[in-house]
Amino acid sequence: MNNIYNYSLKDLKDYFTNNNEKEFKAIQIYEWLYKKRVKSFKEMTNIKKDLITKLENEFTTKKLKLVTKLTDVDVCKYLFELEDNNKIEAVLMKHDYGNSLCISTQVGCNMSCAFCESGRLKKVRNLDIYEMVLQILQVEEDLNVRISHIVLM
Repeated sequence: MNNIYNYSLKDLKDYFTNNNEKEFKAIQIYEWLYKKRVKSFKEMTNIKKDLITKLENEFTTKKLKLVTKLTDVDVCKYLFELEDNNKIEAVLMKHDYGNSLCISTQVGCNMSCAFCESGRLKKVRNLDIYEMVLQILQVEEDLNVRISHIVLM
């Protein structure tokens, strides 16, 4: 089943028009996901029930599994487990200019940087879009902060 967070607004518009639905529904869904941050399709109160059922049958809103979280004064480090049981990291750094989040873009890494846990593994695979997007959304939700800068690892 496809994770809905794998879809851009354009992808959602294409999905709805290809399924004989109005394009504006894509905008509604997108706003529910990214502005109102709902956890399930059932929370989307301006979407018809038959469309909610269709979305539930075709998509998931499943989040990443949080394994551990380590916190220091200006840093918060997350270890997430993916659906295939691989693990990735995301690190939030608080600066005077905003909150920067380093997100993983792949499982493992061939660079082997001494300071990075991902470098301890050889590269396994690239992450899907939703796996990167969910790192951002889940850290923002967990810390109740807005992330102003993204760094890709």
